[in-house]
Amino acid sequence: MSEVKLSSLFRVTVTEYERGWGQRVDPNDTRFFTTLEEAEKYAKHWEEGGSPDYYFRARIEKVN
Repeated sequence: MSEVKLSSLFRVTVTEYERGWGQRVDPNDTRFFTTLEEAEKYAKHWEEGGSPDYYFRARIEKVN
């Protein structure tokens, strides 16, 4: 069994923005990763595409 150390855990929170509607965070889109590279890849996936009216932004935080 492998141990997960909190000092090497990254949380990615995805926020959806829609003009005229506002913003929302769906807890189902929040993910945890053990490497920064994996977290960046997941964040990039959400931030691709979109339009001025509808887009996503992902925030990466190191969990301590």
